[in-house]
Amino acid sequence: MNQTTLLKTITLTLTALVIAACANTKPVGEWRSEDFSGKLNNILIIGVTSRSDRRRVFEDKFVEGLAALKVNATPSYKLIDSSLHLSRQVVENAIKGQGIGAVLVTRLAGVRDKEVYRAPDNQDENLSYFNYYDKSLQLANDGYTEQYRTVVLETNLYDIASRELVWSMQSKTMDASHPRTVIEDQIKLTISTLDKRGLIGE
Repeated sequence: MNQTTLLKTITLTLTALVIAACANTKPVGEWRSEDFSGKLNNILIIGVTSRSDRRRVFEDKFVEGLAALKVNATPSYKLIDSSLHLSRQVVENAIKGQGIGAVLVTRLAGVRDKEVYRAPDNQDENLSYFNYYDKSLQLANDGYTEQYRTVVLETNLYDIASRELVWSMQSKTMDASHPRTVIEDQIKLTISTLDKRGLIGE
């Protein structure tokens, strides 16, 4: 195997791993400013939620993920008190003199709950007409209902120098019953996409 083929194989393998890691969270829309070129660093991470504990987990995990790519980031809870109503003025006051080059904001854009009935999967297709009724009664309680929660998150990246939105993505997470898993999947997807688009780094 020559070097070029090897590099292609490694790239495809890494891409597959990233996709697998984010399999439960998928992008459903993305936009990028045509006027912006370059890379952003020293990013303020804002997770918009009324739960201060989830905000801390989200922002800390995001900062850790960016650090792996040698991108500096700061969780907003260290600069903005959770009791404050987030606004442009509040954010600008908080980052003044902090060397922040960009602000990334993730917020909840929508939630949908869905109930799905799962029929018994052990029915015998070879049952005759005469004993089908009896067998059905035995399986009557084997079916079950599952609750699925789908959440849509919107992430926006702003350049501080121009005060302009440079990138935006909406993502959908199926079966969002575990908040920590949603957070981890969302962070992996967002960072991998920003890196792929060449928007972050030195």
